[in-house]
Formats: sequence, structure tokens, C-alpha cells
Amino acid sequence: MKLIFKGDEPHIKIAVDKANKILNNSEFFEEIKKIPQFYNTKLTPAQISDILREANQEIQIETYWRFNPLKPRTCVNAKTVSATLIKLNRRCFSNNLKTAVNTLIHESVHAADFLDGTWDFTHVDNTNEGEEDNTAPWLIGKLAEQFVEP
Repeated sequence: MKLIFKGDEPHIKIAVDKANKILNNSEFFEEIKKIPQFYNTKLTPAQISDILREANQEIQIETYWRFNPLKPRTCVNAKTVSATLIKLNRRCFSNNLKTAVNTLIHESVHAADFLDGTWDFTHVDNTNEGEEDNTAPWLIGKLAEQFVEP
């Protein structure tokens, strides 16, 4: 799996580069296998780790800017459109490198999930009030933060 960003936002370029390094780090996938289990899936962490490691798709990263006047305090910072496209909302995508990498890896997990309709290792919705913290995208994104070097 490789993330491709052709935009000119420097903080996104840096985050994409870091995320790609993590996605090429065998230690990262071994750490995923050590997670006891994920919620909302029948697949084991080892199976999901293998799916992610073996995913051979290039994922385009595109940006957009959106403001919802009906909900001015809320902002969806990213969404996985397909197995090969992730869109980032420039209005609220984090400038913090660890948080940005977490988001990119989280969305990459969704992209790998979309490769085959029989796998389901996502979360229920985008309104996480704690119940989705132990799903594969959330835990793997959080794990990725530990691989971001200062």
C-alpha cells in the first residue's frame, strides 16, 4: 500500500511521507498482531495485519475545503472514498504530525477494508463517543503515532 499526494501543502506531504515509511515497516505490522482483538470484526489482528501488509494498491490523497454552517463546530477531517482514494478536508486536517499520520493510517485501514467486500473491519459511524476506540482503524491509527519519529 502506498499513499500518493500531489498537492502543495507541506504539512500533508510530510505526513504522507511518514505514513508511507510506517506502511513499509515490518515492525509496525508485527505490533498490530500483538493487539489482543478488534471490536466490530470477526478477523484477528494477525489477519488484518496481513491484509494491510499485502495490500498492493496506490491510494491517492486529495484535499478539499468544506464548512458546514449548520454545524460550525464539527468537521470531518478525512474520508475514504474508495480503496484508492482518500479525501482530506484542509479546513480541519491536523497540523500536528502524529495526529495527521494517525488519520492517514486510519483511513488506509478503511481503504484496505474496501478491497474485498467480504471483509469488514471498520467502525460503525463517524460519531465516536468511545464505543469505536477498539476498532481496527482507531487502534491501528493510534499505534502508528508511536512510529512517528520526532
